[in-house]
Amino acid sequence: MNGLGRLFLSVFFVLEVLLPCAAWGQGQPQILVKEIAVEGNRRVQEAVILGRIQTKVGSPFLPARLGEDIRSVFALAFFDDVRLKVEDFEGGVKVTFIVVERPFIRDVDFTGNKRVDTKTLQEKIDLKLGSVYNPVDVQRALEKLKDHYEEEGYFEVQITPDAEKLPDGDVKVVFRITEGRRITIDRIVIEGAKGLSEKRVKGVMQTQERQYFVLRGILHRQRLEQDVELITQLYNDHGYIQARVESTDIQVDRARARVTIKIVVVEGPQFFVGSVDVTGPTVLPVEEVRRQIVLKPGEAYSRSRVRDTVNRITALYHAIGRASAEVTPLLGQDTAARKVNLTIEIKEGPEVFVERINISGNVRSAEKILRREIPMAEGDLFTSQKLERARQRLVNLGYFETVKATTAPGATKDKIIVTIEVTERPTGLFSLGGGYSSVDGFLGTLDLSQRNFLGRGWELFLRIRGGATTQQGTVGFTEPWLFDRPLSAGFDIFNNRRIFTDFTVESLGGDIRFSHPFFDFARWHLNYRLTQDKITDVAETASDTLKREEGTTLTSLVEGALTRDTRDNVFAPMTGSRASLVLDVAGLGGESKFMKIVGDLAYFQPVFRGTILAGRVEGGYGFGFGEDELPLFERFFLGGPNSIRSRKFRQISPVDSSGARIGGTSEALLNLEYIVPVVYGIRVATFFDVGNVYGLTKDFDLTDTREAAGLGVRWQSPFGPIRLDWGYNLDRRKGESPSQFHFSVGSPF
Repeated sequence: MNGLGRLFLSVFFVLEVLLPCAAWGQGQPQILVKEIAVEGNRRVQEAVILGRIQTKVGSPFLPARLGEDIRSVFALAFFDDVRLKVEDFEGGVKVTFIVVERPFIRDVDFTGNKRVDTKTLQEKIDLKLGSVYNPVDVQRALEKLKDHYEEEGYFEVQITPDAEKLPDGDVKVVFRITEGRRITIDRIVIEGAKGLSEKRVKGVMQTQERQYFVLRGILHRQRLEQDVELITQLYNDHGYIQARVESTDIQVDRARARVTIKIVVVEGPQFFVGSVDVTGPTVLPVEEVRRQIVLKPGEAYSRSRVRDTVNRITALYHAIGRASAEVTPLLGQDTAARKVNLTIEIKEGPEVFVERINISGNVRSAEKILRREIPMAEGDLFTSQKLERARQRLVNLGYFETVKATTAPGATKDKIIVTIEVTERPTGLFSLGGGYSSVDGFLGTLDLSQRNFLGRGWELFLRIRGGATTQQGTVGFTEPWLFDRPLSAGFDIFNNRRIFTDFTVESLGGDIRFSHPFFDFARWHLNYRLTQDKITDVAETASDTLKREEGTTLTSLVEGALTRDTRDNVFAPMTGSRASLVLDVAGLGGESKFMKIVGDLAYFQPVFRGTILAGRVEGGYGFGFGEDELPLFERFFLGGPNSIRSRKFRQISPVDSSGARIGGTSEALLNLEYIVPVVYGIRVATFFDVGNVYGLTKDFDLTDTREAAGLGVRWQSPFGPIRLDWGYNLDRRKGESPSQFHFSVGSPF
């Protein structure tokens, strides 16, 4: 008998004993309750039980009220049984509630699960340690576990719950699982598809017969439910506004561990766009609003295009500060003519101003460094473009794991509240150890950096690298907002040494740099660099050109640059572009006298399902003043992880009479990539590189290029973007390797 049955049976017997007493007592002096006690409770405090009963010490003895008290105590859900004992006591009665406590859940365990980890199973159930054991709750948990397994394709799963009693009376709940086989998809059948082909309907579904063209698809119930919405949306976007998915049937062939999914659709008639009208605009010209409409009379009606139209018009008003504008599509359905007449009703509303900007989540970062990146302040005209720009600039700081920018209505209709919520990420790095680079081989490394020092946005770094062919040491500091203005200022001091096949270069120097934004996405940069370059160990077989470079040269150089960056994320861009034009002029003091100009443009375009098409074009030219040549350490070289990826670093270059690579005075480079996201921040890419270096011993000829194609893997790790690329040499020449692997940090462009 379950607890509820025992409750009613207890009430029945109590009333059977007490009712005669009550009848006998009619006309007699009232019987009073002299004492109330509780027996059998171990964990549940007596005060909790007594707080649920209406009978009090000194009150009349009323059997009906005691019956209600038993039900109230049982409703606490802590007890398997609640009984009542009544006995004479000091001229009245003593009432004792005798309870039998339910056990508490001390532990929850799973056995037999191999395909689904224990942590996932724990997240699917509501059984909490320390809660009261209830068989009903255990059964609900079992159903949730079974649903999860079936969502993952395990339709043969068997789950048996077991309550193991512990010495103190509590229980340990164990779910014994036999997972069985994972059922794969044999085929998907679409019935009723006439206006749209079965192939097209299957194309929008997440559930597929094949994965990666080879593996059979897995049935997930949740995905199948979402597919119903996707199919309906597909039909709605092609004019079938009455279409519906009538049924989805899963037929399991247990002998073959396969399922056949049958989906029945009812299309209905196809509707077309009739008239398209706009009402309400006064601030903006009607024709400007109509240009945002992506539906045309006579074409198939599409609900997605209606949403796009509403979003485009709303964005148009937001751009002029009308954030409260209401854009409503009114639809008139002409069933006989199979047409939908569309009227866009606009209520422009007043201009909206920022009432308040709330910032939360910044534990280490001073609020000041966030506010200065937000291109609006309290009292300013609000636009959605400013809000998105604020989010983008905060993301690109690199201080935060996530950045959310939202709005809420203000005190009046012309006010809005902006909320910026951030989740901080570690910005400091201390690393002492070793590493590997396809450019420099094995290296000993020391990295000490802080990109948000003292929470004020200061950047400090110390980098030391040491290997067989390279030694590098750099210390630097950057203040991104000098004098509380968006003027970035900083300096670097460096000492580098690199050993090449035919010579060795040592560079000692430093620079002072400034930059300032202008317009929305552009910056100017100004840099002064003083460097002492020493070329030694020139091979005896080297040409006269290379031997003339031997010795020490002092370079005093001024660099000016213009950049424009609209990328949504500088670390892993999905959309936007980056353009730069850099001019170096040396000769204001020092011994080197030359000019060099380099321009590049990178572009990122989303394609579909998160994939990205990216490209970069770069060109450069340099020359010496008077009779001076462009110095060796300023010449152009290609090859390596950021240019032509079928060759090693600096391997593409004009050569002298001895065959030594001496660099060029001009370069041309084109990179194309198609990037596909996979999981956990990992992306795969296929790429094509083409370009060459010209000048000195090679005439400029854009038909003379080097080409590479290959595959790559990118991982957005906690330490920054890491890349592995394999480039194949498409125009292999004598003595060259057929391919090259590159391991590097950062994006290719």
